[in-house]
Amino acid sequence: MHGIQLVQDLAVITAAAAVATVVCQRLRQPVVLGYILAGVVIGPHTPPFCFVENEEEIRTLAELGVILLMFSVGLHFSFRKLQEVGRVAVVAAVVEIAGMFFLGERLGRFFGWNTMDSIFLGAILSISSTTIIAKVLESMGLLRPGFARLIFGVLIVEDILAIAMMGMLKSLGTTGEMSWAGAGANVLQLAAFFVSVAVVGFLFVPRLIRIASETRMEEVLLITVLGLIFAGAILADRLGFSVALGAFLVGAVLAEVREVHRIERLVAPVRDLFSAIFFTSSGMLITFSMTLGAAGQVALIAVVVVAGKIFFSTLGALLGGADLRTSVRAGMSLAQIGEFSFILAGLGMALGVTGGRLYSIAVMVSAVTTLTTPYLIRGSEGAADWLEERGPKWWTDFWRFYGSWLRSMQSAPGDRHHLARKFIRKLLGQLGLQLALMSAAILGAVGLWAACRERLPEGVRTAWWAGPVFWLGGALLALPVGWAFLRKYHALAMLVSELVFPHGSRGNVASARRWATLVLCGLGAVAGGVYLIVISSPLLPSGKMFAGLVGLVVLVGLLGRKKLVELYAQGQTTIRETLASVPEQGHVRLPGGSEVRAYRVNGDSELIGQSLRETGLRQHSGVVVVAIEREGGSVVSPGPEVRLAQEDELFVFGERDQLALAEEFLTRRGVSGV
Repeated sequence: MHGIQLVQDLAVITAAAAVATVVCQRLRQPVVLGYILAGVVIGPHTPPFCFVENEEEIRTLAELGVILLMFSVGLHFSFRKLQEVGRVAVVAAVVEIAGMFFLGERLGRFFGWNTMDSIFLGAILSISSTTIIAKVLESMGLLRPGFARLIFGVLIVEDILAIAMMGMLKSLGTTGEMSWAGAGANVLQLAAFFVSVAVVGFLFVPRLIRIASETRMEEVLLITVLGLIFAGAILADRLGFSVALGAFLVGAVLAEVREVHRIERLVAPVRDLFSAIFFTSSGMLITFSMTLGAAGQVALIAVVVVAGKIFFSTLGALLGGADLRTSVRAGMSLAQIGEFSFILAGLGMALGVTGGRLYSIAVMVSAVTTLTTPYLIRGSEGAADWLEERGPKWWTDFWRFYGSWLRSMQSAPGDRHHLARKFIRKLLGQLGLQLALMSAAILGAVGLWAACRERLPEGVRTAWWAGPVFWLGGALLALPVGWAFLRKYHALAMLVSELVFPHGSRGNVASARRWATLVLCGLGAVAGGVYLIVISSPLLPSGKMFAGLVGLVVLVGLLGRKKLVELYAQGQTTIRETLASVPEQGHVRLPGGSEVRAYRVNGDSELIGQSLRETGLRQHSGVVVVAIEREGGSVVSPGPEVRLAQEDELFVFGERDQLALAEEFLTRRGVSGV
């Protein structure tokens, strides 16, 4: 009987969601708004009675919606896109999150709320909704313009920062305090987990997906992907992170495999079902038993969200170097909160540091800002035109000069040591990645020991050797990366020594360089050793046992250094191949084996400024460019004298063999598939 009641509740929820979807489509509103309103109608706080009986079971199913929703966000994340979003998106996201967090926290204080409610309100207001924006832009046909690409770049960076924020808020809610040392430890653990899941995923997941894909059975691929999603969520939960983080990282890894479009198509119906349950159950938590003052708080928060996000997003984009028009349109499109805000509010409830009031307010504010989003996006072009034509001349001139100054600074080499310093920055990035991987191996052993300790037999749990065995396993896993780290650090020390003591210096330059290299290597070895010992402290014994374990690891490293170098090189090659692989496109198939494929002209492409005739594309491959999508309009059936510009999207028509030649031709010239 209990199972029948659950089926009845699911029937009510899906029927209400379906009706709401149809209504919102007719009214040209995002379906997320319909789901929330459907939850309000069937929820327990709307008279005369509640349509749903098993609220706890529905919330459990809603957790699956969170997992699949965060997987979908990760699937659109892509490490390739992270490289493409550039400085503008990073600056805009940081400025927006910092500004809105401050406004939200101050607003909570203004309402007289306690510290935790105010902090969580700041976090809730700081993240825009990927789901809502994507659905609105798709319905309006605005996914391709330049400002839309900036929006998705900002959302990618926001998703990363939101994941970090979740970890810090969880620590704050658990311990009640957030010291700088604790915050640094949380960020370190989060970075180690992020990097380790990404690296391990790149090494093994593409092969697994390839095996599942070769069966030619969509069911096998779907079950494999769902298994990876839930495994990632459980792993994150066992290590003290949220299930949302695990699902997000699995999506980010799968975003790099060739079968990503097939995976997205297969998972979409399952995701849509459970995300509808999630948003509807969120609407069910809205309570209308609030005073006039509480309703005024919702209205004021909604106004702050819209006005604050427009201001800070636009300012951040301008500071990052975007032009005024793009910044204004992007800023007005980001003025809402959504799924991540619900997750953050739910985190506060789960930790017991915030009440249902904050969750209810977050949902209502999201509903209001979701309603305004289409109108803001539609009016953003007119607002940009007004600012360009009637805004203060000093204002428009300043940002035009600022953008050109940033571009000139980026392209100027600076001094004769420019290349060396660029190489040093690259080495530092690689060393940071390797340090994160070593930390992940050690911290993973610590987390695994903490998670499994109580499940082990008492004799093993209390034995003096149990913890050191876990540490030894983590240290041996980190050895290939550790050996590569030493070699890279030695190269960095030599390069720094050459910069400090150039060839033109007087005296014994070679000797000075050797001593400088030796000192830098010694300092690095001491600092790295102390750091690894500190993070290993929960597992390491004291005295002779400690020296023996460290000596064993060092001995294995020295004896097997050649094999360690080979293992690291093989892993590096596998990851490079995964990141370099081009996802299979969702081609438009036409009679006769012909297809239409889309390509984007990157900023470093040598084809920029050339006419279609000058590119030689048709002569080389036989394909035809049937349309060009660019900022300011589309060019259908472009003539041979039409010149290409940065960020143009080319729609290329031809047969498979011709398209293969065209793809090779375009890739070599800085044009990538969309």
